[in-house]
Amino acid sequence: MKRVIIQSVSSIILYILMAFTIASFASTVTHSLAALQSGVFVLEFNFLPFLLLIIFFIVWTIYSFRTRPNQQMSFGQWSVRMTEFSEVDEREALITAKATKAAYVSFSISVPLSMLTFFFYPLFQTAWPTYPVFALVSTIVIANLVYMTTWIRAYTR
Repeated sequence: MKRVIIQSVSSIILYILMAFTIASFASTVTHSLAALQSGVFVLEFNFLPFLLLIIFFIVWTIYSFRTRPNQQMSFGQWSVRMTEFSEVDEREALITAKATKAAYVSFSISVPLSMLTFFFYPLFQTAWPTYPVFALVSTIVIANLVYMTTWIRAYTR
């Protein structure tokens, strides 16, 4: 259970860091394109979100690889698998199936709700131009949270 919690929380942190990195770059490009009308193109990038993303990704990868359940698995095999989907025995396989179904249902609810908010996006586009990035990341975070909570509830029963 501890492994699923750590992997899910780490995934959520990774998605949020990716969103801030992409939003930082997108807002920089938007401001640079606005300055292009004056005839000067200057692209400044806030390196801090990108640096935090890289550092977290390296630490997370090392931790996840060292704590993998199947120690005989090579890095190449391990790196293409979803580590949250723990299926060590039949009970965990059933728990994973139940949690995956709950996450899918939450995703299929949160995506249309997120899409409905895009009707109002033109009203606040100038104030929050990177809203689509955060709307997408919120649907992924919600699905991860639902997966984790469903997995924990089913495991403790």
